[in-house]
Amino acid sequence: MSKNLLDKVEGIVSSACLGGMALIIAVQVFQRYVLQSSLDWSEELARYLFIWSVYVGCSYATQKDRHLEVTILRTLFGPTFAKYVTLAAYVCTIGFCVCTAVWGFQMVDFLAGTGQKTPALEVQMYWVFLSVPVGMGLMALRTAQRVLSILRGEITFDSPSGN
Repeated sequence: MSKNLLDKVEGIVSSACLGGMALIIAVQVFQRYVLQSSLDWSEELARYLFIWSVYVGCSYATQKDRHLEVTILRTLFGPTFAKYVTLAAYVCTIGFCVCTAVWGFQMVDFLAGTGQKTPALEVQMYWVFLSVPVGMGLMALRTAQRVLSILRGEITFDSPSGN
């Protein structure tokens, strides 16, 4: 999958999940307070769409360099130090993401074996938990891309913002 296609897929999936969640919640509010009849499944589906949006959105935010950072060390000690601190932070992030993705796949495998379903939608529960390894795997990939960009000199630390 090319980088540009992956960029688009991440953005579309995350945005579609957020948009779908907002629409479902709006319909539920209308149903409950105007029509006096609430939907059984809306809150559950909105929650699962939110979970998918967050995990895929984490990867998208990494690609766009939009995660929050504490930059005091980079600012105080200059560009050379900033490069190594950032690389160390990214390596730790990759390690965390890979461990979480592996744990997530183990959880998905376990849930697929048990056949557990969601209460209202009765969808296999592993579809919800699949968001963890997919999102963390993508985030590890995106962070690795940032590491390579730093090593190639495509990302510099001349300015206080780090880019």
